[in-house]
Amino acid sequence: MYITQKTMKVIAGIDIGKESLDVSVNAGPVRRFSNTQSGIVKLLKWLRREEVEVAVCERTGGYERKLVSVLDSSSMEVVLVHPNKVRSFARAGGYEAKTDELDAKVLSQYAQVFDVRVRSEEEPSREALKELLSRRRQLVNQRASERNRLDKGVSAGVRASTERHIRWLDREIERVEKLYKEALRSESRLSERADLYRSVPGVGELTAATLAAYLPELGRCSAKELTSLCGLAPWARDSGSQRGYRATRGGRSTVRNALYMAALSSVRREGSLGRFYRRLRDRGKPGKVALVALMRKLLLQLNAVARRGTPWTESYEPTHQTT
Repeated sequence: MYITQKTMKVIAGIDIGKESLDVSVNAGPVRRFSNTQSGIVKLLKWLRREEVEVAVCERTGGYERKLVSVLDSSSMEVVLVHPNKVRSFARAGGYEAKTDELDAKVLSQYAQVFDVRVRSEEEPSREALKELLSRRRQLVNQRASERNRLDKGVSAGVRASTERHIRWLDREIERVEKLYKEALRSESRLSERADLYRSVPGVGELTAATLAAYLPELGRCSAKELTSLCGLAPWARDSGSQRGYRATRGGRSTVRNALYMAALSSVRREGSLGRFYRRLRDRGKPGKVALVALMRKLLLQLNAVARRGTPWTESYEPTHQTT
């Protein structure tokens, strides 16, 4: 694989495992360090000797946290990339094999080719908020599963156990909700953004917190970029004279789910969003199509609020809407 860039940064690709870290600087020879506190300290010293400017690694579901925390505190620029995108990049370059050493080299090449986003100063705060929101979703899903079991005609003993577990889950969800609200209030920039988002009709406290944590691009991207990020862009499936069915796919499911709940709330209101939805339905649009269009409109309103930095008013209609 060949890299053509006018200016080449010194980039370290780090493949993260449960016990080890494989590191390659600008696709060079791979070195291995242990994924422990002492191993990460040794890695950091080595990166400084190599004059590394950016460290890039994949999100691994948690094994990267110690490394990212140390690099953040040492002012080393860190990039977290999506594993699927890196794997597709490797295949496009002819790398069908997958090993830890090869992954480290591919990561450093990926960051040279693509304009990857370096973590901002508020990233650690956002990560902490995301973890709490994720934990809340896990508990809510467990509670829904337990409630579904009560409808299955279970025995008295199983019913009593299930009801006890549901009561425990109710209490635990309340605790986690308090924790995520405290985490949001403790970071002034995130808190200010969440307050702005809540000014938009239909956006509640949980949706605002989710947007602050999972969509930092609000106010900084175009409408097209945002709808793509959230999986709300209708992708074309055309070939020659054939015109395929446009459908949305991909994107950040957590943000999309939050926008869906906010859109449902807006449908029941008498404001501009509710009227927009009813107009689409009156024109014969299917309910799902109208709801996705409403989600896109809501997203653009949130983008306008974030860009201007002032609360929502009815005069804040974006100049371009996608229906």
